[in-house]
Amino acid sequence: MDVLSEFFERTSLQGRLLFAGPVEGTLVLDKPPGMAFVHVIERGGVDMVQPGLPRIAITQPSVLFCPSSCRYQLRAHDDAGADLICASFQFGRSEQQPFPLGLKETLVFALSALGQLGPVIGSLVSEFRTSAPGRDKALNLLFEYVFVVLVRRAVSEGRISSGLLYALQDSQMGAALMRIHHEPQTQWSVERLAELATMSRSKFAARFHELMGMAPMAYVTAWRMKVAQDMLREGVPIKIIADAVGYSSQASFSRTFVQLIGQPPGEWLRSAIKESNPKVNARIHRN
Repeated sequence: MDVLSEFFERTSLQGRLLFAGPVEGTLVLDKPPGMAFVHVIERGGVDMVQPGLPRIAITQPSVLFCPSSCRYQLRAHDDAGADLICASFQFGRSEQQPFPLGLKETLVFALSALGQLGPVIGSLVSEFRTSAPGRDKALNLLFEYVFVVLVRRAVSEGRISSGLLYALQDSQMGAALMRIHHEPQTQWSVERLAELATMSRSKFAARFHELMGMAPMAYVTAWRMKVAQDMLREGVPIKIIADAVGYSSQASFSRTFVQLIGQPPGEWLRSAIKESNPKVNARIHRN
């Protein structure tokens, strides 16, 4: 499986329509952890205002890709307003995100420069305006495709220089990461992972932390807990989960789960079911 397919398969990308319609004032956006945004500006001009960063003026149909700190405002240029369609994306099924995309800021792509996405955006807009059965599912699938293409574009342009997507493409680090993902039950050590990467232990540990922002074994544990959370959602008994993610006993697994997640597995699952639809703050302020 290629690295992008691997990433999306393992992180359970889920796209959802968040907001669609005219913006005649200011659209204020705020996201919870583990989420990203894609905004399609279909008509009109907007200013993207982010705390501590220069204002970005968007004057043509564009797509905004926001994978990290999405706390900003989109302000319409004039009284005519702008037409937006926005989607939110959740990676996996929890707020734990041990696989950062590696993008530090929102990317703006003119729709005219995205080539193959033009017809897809057209289909997305048409689907939004219809009331045909299956509309919501079709919109979600189209948005997920848009997301994949934007990530592919960011990777090809070198706009990703850290995080899991970048590390997976590294011939040495990628070999170690793929094995962690496929074999969470294996008793990994920094030495074993360094061997897979054909690097010395010290160089591997330093490079891993540089790219991923955490130590190798911390990532192993975080990934195991991500897999465990997915299995809990699927109704797998805790005893089986513990073995599947590399723990010798249910007790040792539960202790690690509490240390990293903050709740026992059963309690976390009950809370996760209640909060299965994460709320995203998106409101319009009229000028």
